[in-house]
Amino acid sequence: MDITAAIILAGGKGTRLPLSARDIPKALVDVGGRPILAHQIDWLVSSGFERIRLALGHRAEAVISFADGAGYRCEYMVEPEPLGTGGAVKFASHGLTEPFLVLNGDILADFDFAAIIRSHQPDTALLVSHWRDDASDFGLLEIDGEESVREFREKPERREPGHINAGCYILHPEDVHAVPQRAFMLEQELFPKLAAAGRLKPHIHRGWWEDLGTEERLERARSVFAGKYG
Repeated sequence: MDITAAIILAGGKGTRLPLSARDIPKALVDVGGRPILAHQIDWLVSSGFERIRLALGHRAEAVISFADGAGYRCEYMVEPEPLGTGGAVKFASHGLTEPFLVLNGDILADFDFAAIIRSHQPDTALLVSHWRDDASDFGLLEIDGEESVREFREKPERREPGHINAGCYILHPEDVHAVPQRAFMLEQELFPKLAAAGRLKPHIHRGWWEDLGTEERLERARSVFAGKYG
């Protein structure tokens, strides 16, 4: 594996999880008897990633306490103030000189990380996408065959199928650090620029994928996860 470093965006507050994340950070919400973060770290480790950084913010001490107590060998990058997804990656990638993988902290999926890395092309960024029959809760991607991500579209106003951002990326440090803003969103600042330059490539994930951002989605993920892994 050429890419051995991964960043998990684990600083979310879970504002749309008022019951499940009321007293804990979103990364520690339970799915299948274990925190979301534990599943993600285990899958990365089992896939050969040697260096895992946690991009932390809200209640970072609770996440660090859990990870240390579980025996995980992670690096902790605690942002001084909310920086958005892009700012968090920029902050957490300090010192990295090679492409690295980024994983949103509120998803679970049966990603084949080796296949994702094989899809990565030199001098490009990679975005994992997933097909949804109803993409109305997500922004849509315009993909040129399976060659390039051409455009990011807003959430459709009505039920519409399409490819969505699956929350897993391979990025180059120089691209992230070229954005001058301290706080910014990947989806608004970096990805559209890479797409316009023809440097954002898709990897289509055709397996299981669940977003855990709301109570409804979390319960669906718990049910599916129990059936697949319980």
